[in-house]
Amino acid sequence: MASIKSGASGQGLIVDADSKAARVTPYTTLGNEVYPAANQFIVAGNAAAVVAASLAADTTLMSMRNGSSKSLYITRLKLYLAVATIGANGGVPGSIGWMRFSTATPTGGTARYPAAKNLKYFSTVSDVRDSNAALTVTSVVFGGVLAQTVIPNMTGGAPSPAWDIPMFEDPIIIPADGGICLRTIVGCPGTQTWLYSYVIEWYEI
Repeated sequence: MASIKSGASGQGLIVDADSKAARVTPYTTLGNEVYPAANQFIVAGNAAAVVAASLAADTTLMSMRNGSSKSLYITRLKLYLAVATIGANGGVPGSIGWMRFSTATPTGGTARYPAAKNLKYFSTVSDVRDSNAALTVTSVVFGGVLAQTVIPNMTGGAPSPAWDIPMFEDPIIIPADGGICLRTIVGCPGTQTWLYSYVIEWYEI
């Protein structure tokens, strides 16, 4: 029979009394726990009204800004698009993406509030909001595009599939005072109006 003991602490390996098996805690190469038990949060929102046709490129529709004390480790980004007024045949698709931002907090739109998965904890996120038209981004500095997808020119009533990006083992890290936003990259289809909803999941260290 082998005895496994930690060289750092001298503690022995403990076997679970119920399963009769050892437990493991997965960590990333950066030393961060992959599935932390605490400090997990989620926020969801949606456009309060239809998004207008021909929405211009570089329009910020949603933003989430971190507070000043912890980093956010985003483990899931989800976006759902649905058509309100169908586009014209041959219309050109647009595109939308998740982007970093810093320096200032967008304003306007509808405020949203993080929900803790465990009610013992409180998020350090300072602001979340979304709009069907455009948030005001005075003094906001935008960073790189983290992910990008097409806004299809939908000529029928079927909704676009959900855009789901799970990142449990390699989360996007938003530093203190940084932010993530949903922003058009290419102008949106003419004549078509649409709706969106989103979900963001993260933990904080």
